[in-house]
Amino acid sequence: MPNENTPENIKRLRQKIGLTQKECAEIFSMSPRTWRRKEEPVGTASGTALTPVEFKFLLLLAGEHPDYVPVSYTHLRAHETGAY
Repeated sequence: MPNENTPENIKRLRQKIGLTQKECAEIFSMSPRTWRRKEEPVGTASGTALTPVEFKFLLLLAGEHPDYVPVSYTHLRAHETGAY
């Protein structure tokens, strides 16, 4: 299922955003090694999932969050001024 917190989906979402493992590690304030472990199958010795909050943020960054859509600052300013 596309919105499950699995290593496969974590990797797919990261790639969809166009970020490297190192870049995602920086965004999520973890080491690159820890991020790599998030993308390893859960059955492996080091495979662990993201926390629910981390996964929801990753979904948001990838534009796949079920409840929210990211909006650019420029779009917000245009909405405030009525200049669509």
